[in-house]
Amino acid sequence: MSAKAVTCLVIVALVLALSIPAWAGVVNVTASPDRIDVGLNFSGQKVSISGIAPPDSDIYVKLVSPTINVKLNKKGKFGFLWMNVSHAIVHNIPGMYLVYSSAPLEQLSPALQRRMGIDSDFQAVRDKAIIKETAGNHTRTLTGLQGKDYLDALFNMYEKSGLYRVKENAIQREGRQFHLTVTLPGSATQGKTAIIAYAVKNGQIVGTSRSTLDICPVGMVRWERTTAQTKGLLYGTYAVLIALAAGLIINFLFHFLEKRFAVLMSRLSGKLPAERREVSTEIH
Repeated sequence: MSAKAVTCLVIVALVLALSIPAWAGVVNVTASPDRIDVGLNFSGQKVSISGIAPPDSDIYVKLVSPTINVKLNKKGKFGFLWMNVSHAIVHNIPGMYLVYSSAPLEQLSPALQRRMGIDSDFQAVRDKAIIKETAGNHTRTLTGLQGKDYLDALFNMYEKSGLYRVKENAIQREGRQFHLTVTLPGSATQGKTAIIAYAVKNGQIVGTSRSTLDICPVGMVRWERTTAQTKGLLYGTYAVLIALAAGLIINFLFHFLEKRFAVLMSRLSGKLPAERREVSTEIH
């Protein structure tokens, strides 16, 4: 091939490359702030999530916290009494799972929902959860419909507390830009929460981006978490001592207030003199 032909091919390739829009397939997502300090008084915080995506694409964003193990009890009725009949530990479940979109989720095909882990019933979480139930002296692993009651109850509790959420049409679009505000509850799971954004157009994912929101314990919260994980015996000892101290303080306050209340009632009723008086006698 001659040098002239090679030059022509290079020019054609450059023209074609420059003719492709610069935004094609580009998705970016960031959080502000990207770090949240959790202390004793933490009651929740709003986080701004924004980014860019191809115009005319639908945006789907999910926030997934680290997985945790959750203990649950199932109650049953014996006569007129409700009692715990079994216990279960749900393994490998995110402590927080939030989904936001700029379009209805029903526009996503079932296959695409599974691929993205985005649906209204948190099926992606259900599929990965491991449930071990103990009833009496027997322990078994529940699968499929066997563990549905436990997961339904758990998701219901998490949705009420704001840890699990699906909000459609919550993402604002303006050209290439998108934006949403996420309200994290006070019980937000600590650790590095993944923020994953998908751009979908004509039933296909045209771009994706990932960032991290670091929810960090500080102060006493950090000490408690670190000690519980690395020094279980020390943590248990401190917990017992704190419980004993709290009990003694409450007992002291109760008796103190009880005595003050008794004195006040006695004065009001006039059964006792308001102050102690000494009586002197003389012998003649």
